[in-house]
Formats: sequence, C-alpha cells, structure tokens
Amino acid sequence: MATALQAVPSRAIQLALLDALIAGAGLGYLAHQYREALVANSAAIGLGLLLLFALGYGLRAAARVLLRAGSRVDAIFAEELRDKPSPRPR
Repeated sequence: MATALQAVPSRAIQLALLDALIAGAGLGYLAHQYREALVANSAAIGLGLLLLFALGYGLRAAARVLLRAGSRVDAIFAEELRDKPSPRPR
C-alpha cells in the first residue's frame, strides 16, 4: 500500500518546501524590520492570533455540523423517494 508521501510527486514536495522557505524568509524580514512594533504590541498580536484561530475552529465546526445535517437530509430524501412509485410509466 502506498503512503501519502509516495503518492505525491517529488517535484511537488520540492515546490512546497521552497514555498515554506520563501514564506519563512519573508516573515523573518518583516519581523526584523518591525521588531519594535512587534515587541511593543505583543499582547495585542497574541490575542489577535488567538481570536483568529478560535474563529477558524468555529468555522470548521460549523461546516462539519452543516455537512452532517446535509447528509442526514439527503438520506431522508433518498428513503422517501425510494418508497414512492415512479411517476413515469415503464
């Protein structure tokens, strides 16, 4: 059985690593340029990130609930439609 890493082409892995390196370098540059602002506002930045992660988690939970409810409705419709005769003559 192939693992997920074997299923991904090596070129895609190299590009993903390059993207991560470039993003890290960019964030490091911005942190160096705005070091005083980051240190002065670290509490506000931390609370903002915490709220951002909480919002993401809430959206994920809401999407899961809606998908589960949708699948239940689909199951109910499928059961109801299966029990009725076809409107078209055969």
